[in-house]
Amino acid sequence: MAFFVACFLTFCGLALLLPHSRYIRYQQLAGSAMAPGVWIFERTRFDRTPIDVAIVGASRTEVAISAPRLQAILSHRLGRPIHVANLAMPKDGRDLHYALTRQLLETHPEVRLIIYSVIEHPSRTGHPAFRSVADSRDVVSEPLLLNPSYLENLAYLPYRQISLFVQTLLPKLFAVRTRFDSHAYWGTDYDSTRSYRSSNGGWVDRDSIRSSKELATSAAREFSIRKPRFLPTSGRDYEYAIERQYTEKIYHLARQHGMKIAFIYLPVYAHAAPIEDLDFYRSKGRYFNASFMAGDFRNYSDYGHANRIGSARVTDWLAGQLSMDDLNRPPSRRSVD
Repeated sequence: MAFFVACFLTFCGLALLLPHSRYIRYQQLAGSAMAPGVWIFERTRFDRTPIDVAIVGASRTEVAISAPRLQAILSHRLGRPIHVANLAMPKDGRDLHYALTRQLLETHPEVRLIIYSVIEHPSRTGHPAFRSVADSRDVVSEPLLLNPSYLENLAYLPYRQISLFVQTLLPKLFAVRTRFDSHAYWGTDYDSTRSYRSSNGGWVDRDSIRSSKELATSAAREFSIRKPRFLPTSGRDYEYAIERQYTEKIYHLARQHGMKIAFIYLPVYAHAAPIEDLDFYRSKGRYFNASFMAGDFRNYSDYGHANRIGSARVTDWLAGQLSMDDLNRPPSRRSVD
């Protein structure tokens, strides 16, 4: 029995070493709600248009900040081109944000500022797409304690590596690409705040306005199932292990590359709640609170996501919050204290 266990573990370990295309790794998200991940890879890896400001976060951030609108305002104000890319995608998870940040900085070292989303209570679990796109070593080194996804992600790795290896060898058989196709690319100025047709054919409407009653009912239902902090303040490093550890990694990565980070809170309708662990975020970078949007139902297409009216208001407001200092790179630090 011990022999078979040893053979199995050896096989799994060898599977982690199988080479494959990282582009194909990201294409596993195509056809799902995480499909923007494919565009994110293409924008950061193949599109050489500079990125001065990047937005990284979950769906609230994805639909609330129009990158083309923000870059137009900043460029006009500063009198020089400022390029903005909204690299947010559905679901929370700072582990994925770290993986996307590394991907971004590998090819766009010119980035000056990255703005990350925060929510009322930090996520206790990682992002569901992390195990699909992260490097194997990052999945293996994820926090183990109080991480309900760790063993599942670890068990998934050998299968993922074998699958990606085979797809890389036979891309046409699996309808994946090994080379960038500009015709399939969503474009440099992709606007994540617009309505679109989803992969299953449904229409995602970002222009609708819901009634205040409908939004309030949905928001109250959502907050009723939120789980409050169950450990004392001294235990936050464990309860929010993924959030804190990967935020720290992002912070140190930013210092090494001479860029700045900031955080933005976008409330759900009528529930502009206090941010748990706010002091932790403020110790890493600037904090922007868009709580003003919570009181107006016209800003929302559903209880938690801005419509086109809300996104225009948030984008214009954020542009006003950013200063010349935010868009100037600090001295690069290759070693971190």
